[in-house]
Amino acid sequence: MTLQDLLNWFGQHQYWVLGYFVTLLVLTIITTLLVNKNTIGGLKYFMSLLVYGVAVPGILALILVLYSLFILRASLLQVSVVAYFVPILAAVLTLFIMNKKVKMNQIPGFRRLSSLVMLIVISFIIVFVLQKMFFGILFVGGFTQLLMVFIVVLVVLKLAWSRFTK
Repeated sequence: MTLQDLLNWFGQHQYWVLGYFVTLLVLTIITTLLVNKNTIGGLKYFMSLLVYGVAVPGILALILVLYSLFILRASLLQVSVVAYFVPILAAVLTLFIMNKKVKMNQIPGFRRLSSLVMLIVISFIIVFVLQKMFFGILFVGGFTQLLMVFIVVLVVLKLAWSRFTK
């Protein structure tokens, strides 16, 4: 099975995918109505499950959209809305609704998830710049400037990795 086969499956079984995300949104709304300072302890792990259940597909869909748009230069008018855009929309809505009632740092594992997003964004930027760069061109700045850019990127990646593995 290839990734294209998986995307085609999502396109063919749109009601299952929509049902999954609608169920998570409804559970998020119910959970935010039930949560208060006294019940946060019991519900925070369930909210963590909701966040991961919607954020991981949303992150993967965002990567897919960015990859298709910037690397492949594919037309997004020809893709399945359910496979490409519904997970992103559901993730944004769920996190927005949940953030209205509960601070995200109270949810277990959210810090690792945000660090993962940071690592993915940095990696995507690096791949995009490397793809657009012509390696035959000499670096205009001096060696110290090149070294400083490398150190800044390395420190940001190290910081994101340390937050991810905590």
